[in-house]
Amino acid sequence: MKPLLPADGPQLACVKKTSYADCIKAISSQALVTGASLYHAKVLHSHCSLSEPQTSYMAVAVVKKGTGFNLKELQGKKSCHTGLGRSAGWNVPIGLLFCEFPEPREPIEKDSVSFPQLCQLCSGCGCSSLQPYFGYTGAFKCLKDGGGDVAFVKHTTIFEVLSQKSDRDQYELLCLDGTRKPVDQFEQCYLARIPSHAVVARTVDGKEDLIWEILKVAQSCFLLSLIPVAIYCSPRKKKQEHFGKGKSKDFQLFDSPIEKDLLFKNSAIGLLRVPPRMDYRLYLGHSYVTAIRNLREAKCPETPSSSAAVKWCALSHHERRKCDEWSVNSGGQIECESAETTEDCIDKIVNGEADAMSLDGGYAYIAGQCGLVPVMAEKYDDGSCTDQEKGYYAVAVVKKSDRDITWDNLKGKKSCHTAVDRTAGWNIPMGLLYSRTKSCKFDEYFSQGCAPGYEKNSTLCDLCIGPNKCAPNNKEGYYGYTGAFRCLVEKGDVAFVKAQTILQNTEGNNNEAWAKGLKLDDFELLCPDGSRKPVQDYKSCHLAQAPNHVVVSRKEKADRVSNVLHFQLDSWKPVLSTKVKIQEVAATVMEMDAHKIHGLPLASMA
Repeated sequence: MKPLLPADGPQLACVKKTSYADCIKAISSQALVTGASLYHAKVLHSHCSLSEPQTSYMAVAVVKKGTGFNLKELQGKKSCHTGLGRSAGWNVPIGLLFCEFPEPREPIEKDSVSFPQLCQLCSGCGCSSLQPYFGYTGAFKCLKDGGGDVAFVKHTTIFEVLSQKSDRDQYELLCLDGTRKPVDQFEQCYLARIPSHAVVARTVDGKEDLIWEILKVAQSCFLLSLIPVAIYCSPRKKKQEHFGKGKSKDFQLFDSPIEKDLLFKNSAIGLLRVPPRMDYRLYLGHSYVTAIRNLREAKCPETPSSSAAVKWCALSHHERRKCDEWSVNSGGQIECESAETTEDCIDKIVNGEADAMSLDGGYAYIAGQCGLVPVMAEKYDDGSCTDQEKGYYAVAVVKKSDRDITWDNLKGKKSCHTAVDRTAGWNIPMGLLYSRTKSCKFDEYFSQGCAPGYEKNSTLCDLCIGPNKCAPNNKEGYYGYTGAFRCLVEKGDVAFVKAQTILQNTEGNNNEAWAKGLKLDDFELLCPDGSRKPVQDYKSCHLAQAPNHVVVSRKEKADRVSNVLHFQLDSWKPVLSTKVKIQEVAATVMEMDAHKIHGLPLASMA
């Protein structure tokens, strides 16, 4: 591969513009390579913060204590904003309040000639750091100086400006429910969660690979003490490696001694590359994009009907056919949307083109990273919910006749997986192997395999079959639990599935030709201690216990999805009495970080 950077280090030129809008226009016209705002650009990398490494922050409304009004009583008050079109300071609060404005509503984002009151508190109304009340610090200063009654900023602003708790105690947050809370209770009192600032480029010829290489060098050279990135640095590395936070006054990439938040946020400690399929809609989220569009188009969406149908996302022809049958018999409560892959379905739910789907734990983690929440969990037995086992067992199954295979000698064997990023078939077994080998080159560990969703020219797609070979959907014959088990029966040495899979496809429980005559006793489980046990002993011989599959949706749609599913379950209860059931779960994203649990760097949406 040809190196993207010259041997003497990265080449970077700076061009001065007076506003974010001017930078975006320059990037679009190819005058610049990268910039610092989102809506019309391609997202490349997001910032992560030092105090709590994450890629989002909370928009809050700050007021002085004792001023006696709530969020629903802001009409006529004086407001302080970070800047027109900015997230925490404009889009979120105005998007929330816009639909409460009296009609006829008109676009607010006009110049100060049409709306002079929007600039009355400013010393000039330019969208740049030259304005003393510009940005997070400026908006809070506007409130602090008595210029405004409320400031719209992010949750960390008041902590960055006021180091003493006694000073912070003079301020409060306005909550969506009409109450107030202390500023340190921002997790229970915020307007919206917003993705962190991002580096962006053009959608066409954006040079994202070159930009990322330059940023990697910058992070490695200036932040070696904070970010362990093993990449090339220029010959000046010996000097630059001392430029981490607080180590040098010469230059600090994520610090600005003269002024706050220059080029990058002072609170940032690094940049994380976003997945290739990430666009501004996925990055910002459905609710935020809707708010921006509402502001620009000067109209509010109709209030969703309490009887509105839930649009279910189905994978492939077979799922769509089943969904259509459900829709016909649902009394108008279910509609269907199709997608080729699970990731495509997640995209559609995030963007509001679909409302719900059922996911295994690995995909549920990815959905959670995209802002979706779990609504209902599948239930696999007839016991009471209070006595329900937490999850299912992920196992490694082999043919009983292959007596020499153990967990300790899988290298060079032929493997069968449900799909990349799925829990029992990928995250758990590959995480355990990664913990042992410290290598993600699984296509070199196994001689051949079928891991739907892996690179198609890899050995881990060699065993796959079907009209769309190695695709992570039902067009691949070895996709999913049953597919991975079939792969073992026909071609493989080991299959990574859940314990129930073996029983569901033996002893006459599967009438397909490949499963006829299969006995439970034809197979055994590989135990992590190197032993083997009968399939019935899965509770003492498994790789891990995984959370049940879960129905996910957008947060604002979760209650409707839950209500519809409850009604559908009641309607179909006689049919479902011995089948998979669904039970309600808390609408918070499950903590399923496979990196923390099993050591595997969890793959993002690719």
